[in-house]
Amino acid sequence: MDAVHAAPWCAQHVWQAVGAGELARCAVCELVATAHVPAFAYEDNYFHDESQGGYDFDSAFSRDFDAARFDPELDRLERQGLKGALLDIGCATGRYLTLARDRGWQVTGVEVAEFGRAESGRRSGAVVVASCDDLPPGARFDVVTLHHVLEHITDPHFLRDVVAPRVGRRLLIEVPNFGSLAARVHGRSWRDLRLEQHVCHYTGETLSRLVNAAGLRVVNVYSLWQPLWSLRAARELASLCAAGVRGVDKRWDEAGQAAVRGEPDNRASYQRPSGVRKVLSEVIRVASRPLIGGLERASLGERLVVEAEPKGRLP
Repeated sequence: MDAVHAAPWCAQHVWQAVGAGELARCAVCELVATAHVPAFAYEDNYFHDESQGGYDFDSAFSRDFDAARFDPELDRLERQGLKGALLDIGCATGRYLTLARDRGWQVTGVEVAEFGRAESGRRSGAVVVASCDDLPPGARFDVVTLHHVLEHITDPHFLRDVVAPRVGRRLLIEVPNFGSLAARVHGRSWRDLRLEQHVCHYTGETLSRLVNAAGLRVVNVYSLWQPLWSLRAARELASLCAAGVRGVDKRWDEAGQAAVRGEPDNRASYQRPSGVRKVLSEVIRVASRPLIGGLERASLGERLVVEAEPKGRLP
């Protein structure tokens, strides 16, 4: 087990191998980590070549997916009266910054990859820097966001030393949910495991402990289902629920094999629904709302979100 895997709330990890030795779980704090730190480079091709584990941020799928997850999030923040200065850490090519800017937020970004940094600045008009250390000394923001960033971070004190000092009113973190129904059913074939990139794998409990150890007060923990609805998504929901009814909950068996084979992403074959498919998809989506809401409330959604604020603020 690599020494960089540490948690500031756990004095001494006691690692136990899981997932055929590809993962390790601490018997004390229950943090799950990739057994050996992946050496993954976020170079230019990461932002448009999905064949090597990248993400095409300009594909039709990505645009629709990001709009479907970011607009509701901004709605939630604005309903709480948090609209103001926004810092998005790990802003990639700037989709979130651009959407927030168009809604009247004052936006700033941090992106370590040079290509993403240039693109996000060009598209959003925001100041985008390579590190939080490059921000004005002492600058705080009403809202600081990290969307699918923390699972890539090896430094256990990143939140405490780098992120927390920038949080004025609210921190919002979204990561893949290791406690999700999909993770439990699909095991090592869970598409959000991504061992070549992800260092730590969080549940609501372990992520909340990390946030608390960073000196912040957790105000909300919730899970969200996948935002982009389609007939394929409905099929996947039915398959997951059927596995749950059968009692399939074997994240990692002794041989490290998946209990049920997960469906791959459909980014390459994605087409915006139209005509009869669009109508049928919407009917199923509305009918599925109570089920999806129940799964989210049970912390089984595929995306895990923790919101926190600086300690000392009134609840």
